[in-house]
Amino acid sequence: MKHPITPLLTTILAVTVFAAGQLQARPDMARHHGRPDAEMRVAHMSSALGLSDQQSAQLLELFQAVDEERRAMHEQTMELMKPQICELQLATWTSVNDILDDEQQVQLEEMKASRESDKGHHRSRGMHDLDCSAFE
Repeated sequence: MKHPITPLLTTILAVTVFAAGQLQARPDMARHHGRPDAEMRVAHMSSALGLSDQQSAQLLELFQAVDEERRAMHEQTMELMKPQICELQLATWTSVNDILDDEQQVQLEEMKASRESDKGHHRSRGMHDLDCSAFE
């Protein structure tokens, strides 16, 4: 039985593999976790291409505007896909609990609680911030 989320997961996997390849091709960018921000991209381009201060400033403004638009698109997509993402997440955790014994389930819940208490110390990470409590 084909799950309706399969094309989405395939796309996400393809993008992840592509991004990993890009980081290997640009080791100077690999130190940063996640997508390089506008400043990092401009700094890389500036050193590689010998950009003038004016060019760097123009690129920084452009990249910051594009990043903001990309963030807005991501939020819209997450909201549109929320029911499907939450359904998949719930099904996954149900299957995980079916595999674990009682003691492991308790340990897993403690790990989740610990992660929840640490959320204030970490930057937002896409689906981790999605509230699926209404779907449980």
